[in-house]
Amino acid sequence: MNKYVLLLLMSIFLCIGCGETDDSETNIPENNTNTSQIVIAPVTNLKAKITQNPNELYLTWTNPSTVTNMAGVEIYYKLEGSSNEKKVSMIQKGEGYILRLASAESYSISVVVVDNYGRKSERTTITATPSSKGVPLADSCTYVLIEQFMDKTKGTFWVSPKNISGNSANAYIYWQQAHAIDAVLYSYERIKDSNPTLAATYKEYFEKWFRNHGNNYHHDSSDPTGFSNPYTDDMCWIGLTLLRMSEVLGDNKFADTAKKLYDSYIITRKWTDNKGTGLPWNNENNSNGRSRNICTNAPGSLMATKLYKKYNEDKYLSDAKMLHKFAYDNNYLILGDGRMEEPPLTYTQGTYGEASRQLYHITNDEYYLTCAERVIRYATTSNRCLNNGILRDEGSSMDQSIFKAVLIPYAVNLALDEAVNSTTRQNLILFLQKNAEMLSSNLVRGAYPEMYCNYYWGSKFTGNVASMGAQTSGVSLLEGVLRLNTAIGNN
Repeated sequence: MNKYVLLLLMSIFLCIGCGETDDSETNIPENNTNTSQIVIAPVTNLKAKITQNPNELYLTWTNPSTVTNMAGVEIYYKLEGSSNEKKVSMIQKGEGYILRLASAESYSISVVVVDNYGRKSERTTITATPSSKGVPLADSCTYVLIEQFMDKTKGTFWVSPKNISGNSANAYIYWQQAHAIDAVLYSYERIKDSNPTLAATYKEYFEKWFRNHGNNYHHDSSDPTGFSNPYTDDMCWIGLTLLRMSEVLGDNKFADTAKKLYDSYIITRKWTDNKGTGLPWNNENNSNGRSRNICTNAPGSLMATKLYKKYNEDKYLSDAKMLHKFAYDNNYLILGDGRMEEPPLTYTQGTYGEASRQLYHITNDEYYLTCAERVIRYATTSNRCLNNGILRDEGSSMDQSIFKAVLIPYAVNLALDEAVNSTTRQNLILFLQKNAEMLSSNLVRGAYPEMYCNYYWGSKFTGNVASMGAQTSGVSLLEGVLRLNTAIGNN
């Protein structure tokens, strides 16, 4: 009996063992690459953009949301028509990669999704060609400004990349919108013939910006322009951008809107006392609101000169002279050294300088040209405005970080003006080029498109949250120096 019991027990154990073996066939080993049972979704939206460097492409794609255990992607590339395919050595994570190639020829580029078990998706393949020279660094910085800081549905700009700071930080950003759009306008003007497709996209953004009143947080429903605001200087900055839009795009609706804004809401605020006639900072009837300073009267004077040049109405020239005189007479041109107000800030120096330069070309009065040279020279030579020969960090607020974006185009205008003393011009050209070289050397290009400009161009951006104002100032510099170099034949 014991013999039979033993045999019976052995057979039971054998049956149990066979059952475990059958069940194990449904468990996929971690190194199993058979995709017949599980299909790995591929990447989508694979694109390649040329960068500022020669023989280089920046790849972007969208990872599949359905692959929960995704390890990353493999990248393959080969010359079109060649069988010699190469593979990027490491699995790439994220949704971007800078691919450095041997030549500016057409390449076939493939991206494959890989999960943690080694299973792979089908290839997503595109054909792309890098540039033999790369693109100007200005293009890349402008691209960062648009891709990271612009709400493309409205054509307006956020404070921080992709609006990570939240809506509350953006609600009252108005006058700064003007200078961000100005920077893109310079890019548009430069690329409209060489890259009409991108230029057309930029033009759409300008139209959206206009329709959304530049993010005007105080839009009065009774205001037909959509751009009136309690702050007089804000309206002047916006008006100057509208006038420039009209110049660049050849569309009078922008200039006509600026004219209405000036006639109905800006110059109507002027008032006169023993100090003369000038524009108040805002429309509040108190000492703060009725303060009359350079940041209002300088752009007011400049806007009036541009309206005079556009519409040839004498009242605008009279206004321009009046506001310019008010600023000069009230001890704003301190000690005769070219310093405007205290502390000297680049945006007030630049705007007063450009208003002066424009008035010189309208009146041929050397007095205005002297003013222009003096105030721009101060901003670009005084240690009050510089740090080791580079324009200083004027502060991290959205107001302060965008100041240099106001100065730069006007400094470039002065450097290119043949009426200006040749030594002054040459010194200014060298100064601007030095600043651009310093900014270029401190851009972290490997972080592209998160390639952010710092508040001070003499150091790299290392902060947690980049600033639209700082990026705009950097774009303004690179676009300005590219315009300068092109004009003097130094590409």
